[in-house]
Amino acid sequence: MTLDGNFSFSSTDEYTQLLTELHTDYCRDQPEDVLQYCANFFNRKLEEQRVMFREQRNPMFQVDEFHPLAGNGAPDTHPTAQEHLMDSDDHRDDDFDDEEDDDFDDEVRDKFTTEPLGGLPPPAYNRDRRTSVSAESMAPTQGRDFVKQVIPKTQEQCERIRASVGNNFLFKNLDEEQYQDVVNAMAEKRVALDETVIEQGGVGDFFYVVESGTFDCYISKAGAPPNKVTSYEAGGSFGELALMYNAPRAATIVATSDAVLWALDRVTFRTILMENTSRKRRMYESFLEEVPLLKSLEPYERHKIADALDTVYFEAGATVVVEGDVGDRFYIIESGDASVYRLGPDGMQQEVNALGRGNYFGELALLNDTPRAATVVAQGRLKCATLGKKAFTRLLGPVLEILKRNSENYHAIISQQQR
Repeated sequence: MTLDGNFSFSSTDEYTQLLTELHTDYCRDQPEDVLQYCANFFNRKLEEQRVMFREQRNPMFQVDEFHPLAGNGAPDTHPTAQEHLMDSDDHRDDDFDDEEDDDFDDEVRDKFTTEPLGGLPPPAYNRDRRTSVSAESMAPTQGRDFVKQVIPKTQEQCERIRASVGNNFLFKNLDEEQYQDVVNAMAEKRVALDETVIEQGGVGDFFYVVESGTFDCYISKAGAPPNKVTSYEAGGSFGELALMYNAPRAATIVATSDAVLWALDRVTFRTILMENTSRKRRMYESFLEEVPLLKSLEPYERHKIADALDTVYFEAGATVVVEGDVGDRFYIIESGDASVYRLGPDGMQQEVNALGRGNYFGELALLNDTPRAATVVAQGRLKCATLGKKAFTRLLGPVLEILKRNSENYHAIISQQQR
């Protein structure tokens, strides 16, 4: 950490620079196969980096004056470093065996993060990039009251915001509470005709949803006029990369009419995610402490299980588990109520219990594959945290082995199961 409170992360800067360049190229080319496009981009970058390093590592790999990598665009007329490299990758000749390649990868990392190669300037994508990032403090409040930001909006406006960001990759995995907190925190921003909302190369700190009006998106390259790549209207959104990291903007956005935007800043977005995650972890851990089957867990193991729990919702009247079915997961109620039913001697279902916040059911599914002992039905909207047997075993191993740590609890659980 530097004296001015900044962290120096050269690798992080290079990472964000690469993602920014990828995003710029993607907006320009609009490929149909996104995954293949990204793979080609990074393969190309890796090839360029390795060619440059090997040219300096071995005198036989010299960049010809007319090689495309030399920057003059003239055609090459004899075998080059890149061709030798491709041949060595295909045939694995004696100069580059597997062991040497491992050493080479380490040297690449060292060279490209600490010094220029052989007196040459660093790769082009290192140029003009920042060498530090601001250390934004977003530590969870650890149980203290977190004051949520709620900016008034109509129900219709909230629904439009939800619809706009519903398919955005950053918001797809938010639970309902996080989603609502994000919508509540968005602030209105009025924009005049011809006003520049985002400028390419500027610092990205806000994500925007278009409430009304229209915008054009331009990408500029050195020596060429700005190129319009897309437009936005009501329901559109842009600037989502700003919510992930503090990287330069990849494009310029200009209003083509008077408009209204909803804006969300990076710190608020990440704080909402961290606060909700931290609060839920504390709540889950307290719930898990009350499950006899999991009483033998160490605190760090309980922490791992709390992080692995998924949130599921059930509408009023929905059946969560069915008596007689083979279960593979257990549930903890976060909010709402549920009723427990068992078949009576007359073959009719009888209510035998009521469950509320903090109660759990189906935990024996973690232990074995015995049929469910009862049916659980949601009474009103029910929110549960859940974890499957396979996920539990992958994290901590078989539950039976954990249960055996506490012999008294082990015999109590086994006796209850055999009744």
